[in-house]
Formats: sequence, C-alpha cells, structure tokens
Amino acid sequence: MRSRVPGLTVWLVIGAVASPAAQHPAPGSVERVRAALTKPRSSLNLTVRQPDFTVEIHERRPLQEVFDRPAWADPAPGWRPPALGTTAFGTIPIVSMDLLAIGGAIARGVNDVRRARAAANASEEVSLAIASYCAGQPDAGAGIQICRTSPAIR
Repeated sequence: MRSRVPGLTVWLVIGAVASPAAQHPAPGSVERVRAALTKPRSSLNLTVRQPDFTVEIHERRPLQEVFDRPAWADPAPGWRPPALGTTAFGTIPIVSMDLLAIGGAIARGVNDVRRARAAANASEEVSLAIASYCAGQPDAGAGIQICRTSPAIR
C-alpha cells in the first residue's frame, strides 16, 4: 500500500499539468494561424502621406567667426565684448571684498590696543601702590626687598 501512494501522486500531478496544455493550441500552432486567416480584413486603412516640410542641418564650428576673420579686420558692427558674468541680479563683480573679515581685523586691533592700555594702567597702579606702601614704612622701607628694588625692575 505504501508503494502505491507515491506512484499515484506522481500520476495525478502529471495529469493536472498535461490537461490544460492539451486543451489550448500552442502559440505557434497551425490551427491558430488558420483561425486568424479566416477572420475578415480590418476596416482600418492607413494612407501614406508625403512630408510637407524639409529639414536642413548646417554644422557650425566652434569659434568660427573668430578664426574666419583676420585679426586686423574691424569687428562687425554692433559687436561688444562679452560680459564677464551675468546673473539675474546683474553682472558679477571682478573684485570682491570680504567686509566681515576686514571688520574682524579692525575689532581685533582695537581689542589689542585696549588690552595693552589696561596692562600699562595696571602696572602703573601697582607701582604707585608699592611706592605709597614703602613711603609709609620706617626708613622708607629700607629693610623690605620690594622697596629696595628699582621701580624699573619691578
């Protein structure tokens, strides 16, 4: 009984695959072509029209007008030199400056001068404070080292 089940299954699969193919003729079969030939002709008639336009193509060499005219000949009337660059907003400038960078350099210079002035003022204030301290000490601070050193060294 076991040996018959796989054999029966194989025959059922072969029969299922073969039966639809047997009902329809193959795409290239003679019967399909004969059936198509027995149909009436199409009522659509196409007429071939003669073209009513012409197209001429002329090759244009790049820079042809520059090299065809000798260098000593006058330019054509109405000729102008080409624009350097144009946009929707006008021409592109030849020279441009970065104003933000220039402003930043000026600001850095001003800050450097302020820092130097503040350092000089602070140094002067310290020198005056030391001088007033030394003046308030006995013997003008002769025994104190900061009072003995020259103000130029401090």
